[in-house]
Amino acid sequence: MDFAELVKVRHSAVNFIKEEKITEEDFKKIFDLTKLAPSAYNLQFTDYLVITDEEKKERVKELSYHQYKIHTASAVVIVMGNRNSFESSEAERIYGPMKMLKMMDEVDYDMTMQAIKNYSENIKSDESKLEKELALNVGIHAMLFMLSAKHYGFDTCPMHVHNIEELRKEFNIPKHLLPIMMITIGKSVDKVRPRGYRKPVGEFVKFNGYD
Repeated sequence: MDFAELVKVRHSAVNFIKEEKITEEDFKKIFDLTKLAPSAYNLQFTDYLVITDEEKKERVKELSYHQYKIHTASAVVIVMGNRNSFESSEAERIYGPMKMLKMMDEVDYDMTMQAIKNYSENIKSDESKLEKELALNVGIHAMLFMLSAKHYGFDTCPMHVHNIEELRKEFNIPKHLLPIMMITIGKSVDKVRPRGYRKPVGEFVKFNGYD
């Protein structure tokens, strides 16, 4: 299907086919598209924890106020912001090969690294600013994940993540990873419902300023 159709057919699924399985190969195909999402300075702030094990999935359900869609989903995906993405070593790891392959010269490399250093120091100086920056980048990444999943025939539903510290302990999530949202994924059992009301474009878009 073309992109316009893909966007129109993607709905948030509220119930899934319980027996449907998604393989690691299925996820690899989805993530091979998802990894192309933009991020600030291409620092790629988003990590994913994919939970397919039934017992572990039920534990997530318990920590998420027993939402039934987690029970029937083929997997639940915890989407996290990576604090370590702001470290200079990460920038060097991403941009070093580009310099080595002559994709950027020494001057461009040094300017880019200095810009990233300034950006990172500014963000890391304020915890609320850091969390906001991670949330912004993770949101972009997660939306592409959901569209990529639909491209391969899987339905999704974005969800708030609850009881983060308990979740962190349950799955040994390192401190540098901040859970920001969850996404259930599988094959929806629901017939395509009429889409909920959307505001007309003229109601939420202005051009060249406000009157």
